[in-house]
Amino acid sequence: MKILYSCIPFDHGKSGISVYIRHALAALAEAGHEITLVVEAEAADEPVFAPFPKITAPRWARKAILNMMWHLFILPFFIRREKYDLFYIAAANRRAVAFSSVPVAAVVHDLAAHRLPGKYDRFRTIYQTRVLPFFIRRADFPVAISEATADDMTKFLKIPREKITVSWDGLSLPMTPPAGTFLKKHGLEPGGYLLYISRLEHPAKNHCALIEAYEKLPEELTGRFRLVLGGSDWHGAEAVHARAEASPLADRILLPGFIAEEDLEEIYRGAAAYVFPSLFEGFGLSLIEAMHYGVPCACSSNSSLGELGKGAALLFDPNDVDAIADALKQLLGSPEMRRQLIESGHRRAGDFTWKKHVERIIYAASSNRN
Repeated sequence: MKILYSCIPFDHGKSGISVYIRHALAALAEAGHEITLVVEAEAADEPVFAPFPKITAPRWARKAILNMMWHLFILPFFIRREKYDLFYIAAANRRAVAFSSVPVAAVVHDLAAHRLPGKYDRFRTIYQTRVLPFFIRRADFPVAISEATADDMTKFLKIPREKITVSWDGLSLPMTPPAGTFLKKHGLEPGGYLLYISRLEHPAKNHCALIEAYEKLPEELTGRFRLVLGGSDWHGAEAVHARAEASPLADRILLPGFIAEEDLEEIYRGAAAYVFPSLFEGFGLSLIEAMHYGVPCACSSNSSLGELGKGAALLFDPNDVDAIADALKQLLGSPEMRRQLIESGHRRAGDFTWKKHVERIIYAASSNRN
């Protein structure tokens, strides 16, 4: 199939969407499809994009508002120049097209702007809640990455449930060899820390509640296990930094910033437990990554996290700090529970592959096209 694949926005390679873009692209290429990319000017030189022909957004469209408008109204004219079989929008909850001369597969990761008022500034909120829904509804093949996201697409976007293809994301293993120097660099001991990897975004990612829950742990546990909050700064990150610095356990809390791909396996394998307390997620890539690497997990019972973690992770109410603290105590204090969660989590992680993800989308597009 001849596919035009939108890699916008790539977020400088530092978000869950950028992880999705890289891995879904690799799976499409491995399946033998002929792919042309749509990329931002600053991402055009990314090594992962190098082998493919590209349509590059102009440099004047670097600002988000201009980029949104370029993708929406100008990109469709580029599409007309070539005869593609499918236009695959990798982040349709962030970008869309006003019209298209070829069928559109629109992958929606979440509808957080509908679920979390105040998550974005006024312009982005209006764009995501009033502008994008109209164009997502017009997509030939709307795709949700979880059942929870599909339910939201029906609730908020009014897309009939039977029109939506649900295709879980895949397990995102690093594409680069491990460096093996992260723990030593940051003074961490294998098995000596709790881990949460997510961009530092407040309040959506719920870091401050996790810090408070950590403070509620017995001194015996906080003395043995540090809290590591890995991820690059995002909206509201200053609140997370301030809360960590003000904590009576500030010397036990580490915010190392963005975790490079070559450090991911080491930091996962070294964790005593993984905790994912987000208030809302369309999928939750890091949860299944932690499960794959044999880390016992606890996560929010809401949105897709409850869907992914059911039977393979301890579930808690992310709005209840005491519930988060109790989950951490169980994760760290019960060897038998840890063993069960490690086994069930590893089995669960095996359900997710990028090959299956893109095959399901291509099958839906091919079946309807024929």
